[in-house]
Amino acid sequence: MRQKILLVGANGYIGSQLYKKLKHKFDIYPIDNFFRKTKKQKFVKKKDYRDLKINFLRKFSSCVWLSGHSSVQQSVPDPFGAIDNNLNGLINFKKIFKGRLIYASSGSVYSQITGMCDEDTPIGDPTNIYDFTKVTIDKYFQLTKADCVSLRFGTVIGASDNIRTELLLNNMTLDALTKKKVFLANPNVFRPILFIDDLVNAVEKIVSKRNSKQIIYNLCSTNLRMIDYARVVSKKFNCKIVKLKNTKTYNFKMSNRRFCEEFSFKFTKNINKIIDNLENFYLKRL
Repeated sequence: MRQKILLVGANGYIGSQLYKKLKHKFDIYPIDNFFRKTKKQKFVKKKDYRDLKINFLRKFSSCVWLSGHSSVQQSVPDPFGAIDNNLNGLINFKKIFKGRLIYASSGSVYSQITGMCDEDTPIGDPTNIYDFTKVTIDKYFQLTKADCVSLRFGTVIGASDNIRTELLLNNMTLDALTKKKVFLANPNVFRPILFIDDLVNAVEKIVSKRNSKQIIYNLCSTNLRMIDYARVVSKKFNCKIVKLKNTKTYNFKMSNRRFCEEFSFKFTKNINKIIDNLENFYLKRL
């Protein structure tokens, strides 16, 4: 019998791709409250995870939760909403959901650190409401020994029916195809990225392997400087790099060693492969 998985945030960038790739391996029930104004996927049921009842939740062995306020930009203007969603909502949900909770966190919790970060790197005090919610929920589930897995994502990159075109290589590739230019700020800043297919495959591995303790995993495919990403795109599409004014931003790398060793997992380090994935996706829609 296939596992029954509740997918929260199934209409989003990650959720829609995860459902598409894993629906043949698991019995996935996809829900979304459509808080974000993205293209509605026909397979998604309109439900808010905070309204679900215990009798409904009993049928699921695991929940993949991708429904949070997902960025600093979304959280800072809506601090009470971010706390209600990323903290209070998730805590109350886990009180009645007895299965395994696999939830999205973010590598941005390392934003105050320069250098390589693993899951045991001291984070320090958060500097914004988004990081506060992510650090706090991890600590809460650790202290309560809940059956949870926290996934700290690098910047997610790659094709999806509800793609976020503003994200790093997604944006660079689109600009190269449509404007024949690659725009670059902060060239020497390191940015960890996570290929969306790696993310989906990692979730599959976790769902398939039961574990009784709460664990945090860094998920990232590679760590390069912004100039390195820009150069690969520029070379592939034979277009020039346009330098923009630098901005204040984070500068760190993420170690994926824990996940690779525990699950015998190999992430995609080949940037050209990720760009090919994006190019094929965009060319079908331009």
